[in-house]
Order: sequence, then structure tokens, then C-alpha cells
Amino acid sequence: MNEGSNSVGMARMLLRALSHAGMDPSRFAHLPDLQPDVLVDDLARPSTPTLASMWEQLITHDLGTAIGVNAASLAPLGTYGVWDYLFTSGGNLIESATRALDYVELVGDPTTEWSETVEDGRLFVIRHHTGFAAPDVVQAIEIFAQVLWLRRAREATGRPIVPIRVTFRHRPPREHAHLVEAFGTRNIDYEADANSLIVLDDDARAPLPMSQPGIEHVLVRHANQVLASSRPILDWPGMFRLALDTVLAEDGAPTLERVAQRLAISPRTLQRRLGENGTSWREEIESVRQAQALKLIRGTDLPMQAIAARLGYSDVRAMRRAVHRWHGHPPHTLRAQPSAIGGARTSSASGMPGSG
Repeated sequence: MNEGSNSVGMARMLLRALSHAGMDPSRFAHLPDLQPDVLVDDLARPSTPTLASMWEQLITHDLGTAIGVNAASLAPLGTYGVWDYLFTSGGNLIESATRALDYVELVGDPTTEWSETVEDGRLFVIRHHTGFAAPDVVQAIEIFAQVLWLRRAREATGRPIVPIRVTFRHRPPREHAHLVEAFGTRNIDYEADANSLIVLDDDARAPLPMSQPGIEHVLVRHANQVLASSRPILDWPGMFRLALDTVLAEDGAPTLERVAQRLAISPRTLQRRLGENGTSWREEIESVRQAQALKLIRGTDLPMQAIAARLGYSDVRAMRRAVHRWHGHPPHTLRAQPSAIGGARTSSASGMPGSG
């Protein structure tokens, strides 16, 4: 039921990260899943496309590998509610981390986040990867996750744990001083098969200071109640519309691949989901172009050629034919008399049920 959504704690952390980086988080204030009543509701779950937009904005600050490190530094114990205490309360780190990662849905999108723990009596390994997204966003999230795991492991054990090795799937960064400082080791490998945080068994089996008999059962019950009561803010049609509008604003000509990436699914899955909602990629592109065309023609002084380019048309003539088909008038007539014509024949922004 929480597919395509993330904990509100993650959204609040990213807003803090934007402010910390000197950026203006209010640029996201118009989004329906970042409204004030959403941000104060611990059971609310903003959408994955919204969080992807915030990660992308952070990356434009050009902090390199510091992005994920800095984000983790803004997530003290308690940021993610019961999940944090699943990680830090238990017999030892092996028990608590394994239990917490079974409940990663409390923090992230269950369709994009994968993690596991492995122990062999000598080493304890946490592995993780995130799903579909732009490569730089994936890198930032995976660095953030690894640094956060280590931070929680240190908080859980009360020990200054230093991993014996850290691995990442992505290419070596131009500089990795921030990672060396965060992990406390230079044993960091890149282009590995998996992201992993590897610590000694002695650290992983050390008793946890916050452990209390039976507390893990209480936390698991509460975790299940939170998941059952969680409230994704957008349904799937709403997430699709948000992703499509965002890509349109960024690229001008949205592609199936880019919108699917924003939704953290494959292009084939996106086409299937559209079909299940009674529409198609072609129909949705047509409706969003219609809405955007009217908005740009009536609300701006942009030349028609610039509007055509923004909407992804090959030339002005193609846009002119489309506008005439939609509204019964050419673009220059709509601009000259915006209040008198054009509105009656404008169709809904989306044919999908639940899209408003």
C-alpha cells in the first residue's frame, strides 16, 4: 500500500538539507505532498517523484560526494521514528540491524529500496541499493544510506565503529575526502558488485546499551501498526501527473523513459500501469500539452516558436494544428482574446480516475 511513497521524516530531512546547502526549500512548497499539514503528520507519506526532485536539487549545489554525507549528518536518532529504534534496540547489532532492514519500508519506497545483512562469524555486512533514478541521484542516495547505516550502528553500540571495508557500485568520484572522513577509513572500493558496509563480528555482536528485554517485540508491533496506518498522499495517477509535469518543466519534451525513471519504475511497467488506469502514454502527452499550451499562450509573452519548442513540437505549424484541433482557434487568436474563447473546449488535464 506504500508503493511509490516514502516516510515524511525523509521529506523533512531533505528540506533541512536544502536549507543547510543555502538553497530555498520553498520552491517545493506548491507540491501537494509537501504541504504544512502533510509535513507535521508522522503517518503521511510523500511521493517518490517529489523526493527525487529534492535530491536532484541538492545535486545542483555541486557538493559531489558530500551530498549524501551531509544529508546523513542531518538525520539524528529519532528522525525516522520507530525505524531508528528498531536499529538501535536489540540484543546486538546483528539482530537489530537485520530487523530494521526488514522494515525499510518505514523509511523509503518499498519498490525501490533493497537491503540485506550477511554474517559469517567473522564479518557482518550490510548491503543496499536503490532503484530506478538518474545515476547521480542513485549515487547520492546510496552514499547517504551507507553513512546513515554506520551512524546508527555507532549510536546503537556506543562504539566508534570503523568499517574494515566499504564498497560502492558507482565509479570513483573525483575526490572522496568526505567519504574517508565519514567512514573513518580509506578502504573504500568503487565499481563493486554491490554497495556494502563491512564491520568486524566483535563490533556486531557487542551488547547494545539501549537494549531492554522484550523491547524488540514492542517495537515490531508498533512498526506494523505504523505501516498499516500510513497514508500515501498521492495515488498512482497523481504521482504520474506530478512526474510528467516535473519532467515537462525540466526538459520541455518529456519521454516515456524519463517519466518512468522519475516514478522509479521501468518504461514497460509505466505503459502497463497507464493501461490499467484506462489511458495511454500518447493520450497523457496530448492532454498535458493541451493544458501547457493554453497556459503558455495566455499567460506569457513567449514567442510561438519558443512555446512550440517547450512543448516538444518540431515546429510552430505542428503546434498550431494541435491548438486548433483542441480549441477551434489558432494560438494567436487565443492570445488576443483569452477570456472569450478557448475555455469551453478544453478537456480535463488527465483521463485517469482519481487525477482530479
